[in-house]
Amino acid sequence: MGISRAAIKTDAKQAMRQAKPSVFLVTLVYLLIGLILEYLSLKVTGQYRLLQQTLEAFAEGEMYFSRVLPYTSTMADLISLALSIMTMMIGVGFTIYSLNISRRVSAGYGNLFDGFAIFFKVLWLHILMGVFIFLWSLLLIIPGIVATYRYRQALYIMLDNPDMTALECIRASKRMMMGRKWELFVLDLSFIGWGMLSIIPFVVLWTLPYAEVTYANYYNALAHMPGGADFDGWHGGSGEGGRGERPPWEH
Repeated sequence: MGISRAAIKTDAKQAMRQAKPSVFLVTLVYLLIGLILEYLSLKVTGQYRLLQQTLEAFAEGEMYFSRVLPYTSTMADLISLALSIMTMMIGVGFTIYSLNISRRVSAGYGNLFDGFAIFFKVLWLHILMGVFIFLWSLLLIIPGIVATYRYRQALYIMLDNPDMTALECIRASKRMMMGRKWELFVLDLSFIGWGMLSIIPFVVLWTLPYAEVTYANYYNALAHMPGGADFDGWHGGSGEGGRGERPPWEH
């Protein structure tokens, strides 16, 4: 049974409208934290100064500018790596927030930091997925892309089942995505127009949560289907994680 793309997107919009606090404010805080962490990373590695020089050169009409990256110490590189990992974890927090929004459960600013509760497991999951995707990409670009879609549900599975290992989550995602990769690819394509609109200031405050809540809905749909998951994921019941009604993708 296919998942209705229109239904999960419509449900995402409805969930966003019902959310308190506003998804726009939470998304703004999320983006500001990301910008601050990126600024600190650029400062500590000296790349911020390089960026300034480049912009100044363009402003003065000069087409030539230094392409030599600044020398950085090992300590600066380690700090930059730590900031990048923090950025990734805040991104995991935004995924948790979006998942909560999709399920109509309590969601707010604090969700942005919830990923740190399973910091090492999430970090190991990303490392493993990165290694597997890289190894598949060594064959050809297409196997690498297929592997990316194969593992797309692994993070959601870990968030729902923190007792599972990273490798178990990856394997569960592989089973969940069997025969679904093209469907998810088409869902990705449906957001291309929204992605282009995101270059307009503040539009991203709508497009980003809209996409993330839709993807959370897609995972919810997969987990709800018979045989869609062989673990204790969310199945849309009447408890805290569900709404006690037929899920939108079955309407």
